Amino acid sequence: MKLTKFNSVSILLVILVTLIMAGRIFNAPSLSNYCWIIIFPLFAYLYYGQAKEKNHFFGFFLIAFSIVEILKVVFVGNEILSYYVAHLLVNAAYASLIIFLVKDVNLKLLIKEFKLHLIVLTVFNVYIVYALNQMIMQDQSLVVNTFGFAIEVTYNVLILLVLSLSLVHYLYHETKQGLLLFLASVSIVFSEMVQVAYLFISSEQLLQIIYSILMGIGFYFFYVYIKLKYIAMKKQTSLV
Repeated sequence: MKLTKFNSVSILLVILVTLIMAGRIFNAPSLSNYCWIIIFPLFAYLYYGQAKEKNHFFGFFLIAFSIVEILKVVFVGNEILSYYVAHLLVNAAYASLIIFLVKDVNLKLLIKEFKLHLIVLTVFNVYIVYALNQMIMQDQSLVVNTFGFAIEVTYNVLILLVLSLSLVHYLYHETKQGLLLFLASVSIVFSEMVQVAYLFISSEQLLQIIYSILMGIGFYFFYVYIKLKYIAMKKQTSLV
């Protein structure tokens, strides 16, 4: 059987994930980190190179997220690049994902059908943002009413909006792809919450491992989402 580009990249992803886990288990952070930053550009390639009906907001999310992880690993000693530029870019990535989730939603119909859901989600988001901000405030080096503080607060708001709006997107469309996007968002948002705890409360290695696992699960769901689009493209090609 001929090995397609999609399958070749899929095999490479499995190898990279295996190396990442080996690096975590055998305390080889350089191996894990550099394999980690290779994974995300591969997702961008799969989406733009292999998927059908590409959306540039989702594509930008994948590309921006790839650059963020590279900045955090390669330029770890450079505060401007590894912190400020990386955080601004990840905020832009999540904002782009939010636009992708809501761009085809009819707001009037949404409010009519899911009024109670929206109220509950709003209350939940307000509480979680408060809790996350309290976690951030434990970092003695972070000063309120500064640019860094504004970046962190914006980041917290955006990741919760991603979680809530991915649920709204699924409820509105009720499709398999919508469910995959929701599951991916849940995993990624919880991984980001774990990372906040790792950065601002405790630097336990276990938290970093949990962060990696949750992020990996989230992007696995994105992989399945992209694969569905790839299969749809192959079916359409075979019919032509």
